Amino acid sequence: MNQRLNSPIVIWISLVLWLISVLAILWSLILFFYVGDILFFTGTDIVNAVVLLIAIIMLPPNFYQLHAIAHGNKIEYKANVFCCRLWTCIAWVIILNIVGIIVCIQRIFSCQEVTSSYLTNSIRQYRTVPKHRQFIDKLQWSLGCCGLKSYKDWFSQDWHDKIRDYEWISTNDRNTNSIKSVETDSVPFSCCKSGSCVSSYLKELGNHSINTRGCSNIVHNCIIVSIIMHLVMFITVILLEILLLKHIMHKEDEVSGFKKITNKFNISHIMSVNDNFEVSSDSYILNEEDSEIDSSNAYCDEK
Repeated sequence: MNQRLNSPIVIWISLVLWLISVLAILWSLILFFYVGDILFFTGTDIVNAVVLLIAIIMLPPNFYQLHAIAHGNKIEYKANVFCCRLWTCIAWVIILNIVGIIVCIQRIFSCQEVTSSYLTNSIRQYRTVPKHRQFIDKLQWSLGCCGLKSYKDWFSQDWHDKIRDYEWISTNDRNTNSIKSVETDSVPFSCCKSGSCVSSYLKELGNHSINTRGCSNIVHNCIIVSIIMHLVMFITVILLEILLLKHIMHKEDEVSGFKKITNKFNISHIMSVNDNFEVSSDSYILNEEDSEIDSSNAYCDEK
């Protein structure tokens, strides 16, 4: 009988929400620990922080729901979950997911500008700031890209010592060329396709061993896909939480309505029994009076 207290849809929604919260926590922590600098420099760290916050807040109500289902108890929206009611926790989850949707939409419209700005700033400070150099190298290695729009963006940046060193000419000519000419056709080693490549003298030796496409469009597309996935997750959680709360409240209204009907039936049954009892009592009194009259008549006849 207790298993019927929670409908199958409530059980499945509770299970799905618990899985979403656990996976969201793991995913957010992995991103923070492994690509936290990329999240920070691309401006998507706020979205990831909102996901982690929502997932943590979802854990207590989800734990209560699964605990109630496992023990065959009915999930009540007025039940206390740690410091507040279950419906209050669900309301906060819905509000935070709406905030997450707003943040995602804002990031979608500003993603291209923010990404280009961060990448341009990091390329400019590649030589002087170690964290920007590490960020660019990790980005170019992992995505297989080079520069902002293309590999030629490095030619105009002061990212290394540009004095040329012609190893195939004489010492005198080398000294003369080093004074008159600077190297403008080299890229960082992280632009290489493999461990052994030519990243300097690209005009003379060609660009066959380096990645030629820029990083800006690739990073922008990755961020857009990630934000859309988070947006779908926020919308899904909102719909599931609303559906769960609706079924819980509807179930409790049905139970309370059934109790009211049962109480009314019991009261009306008791009243009918009382009425019958009064009628039977009156008839008993009338029959008793008739018996007294009959006995008095019999006494007079004997006289």
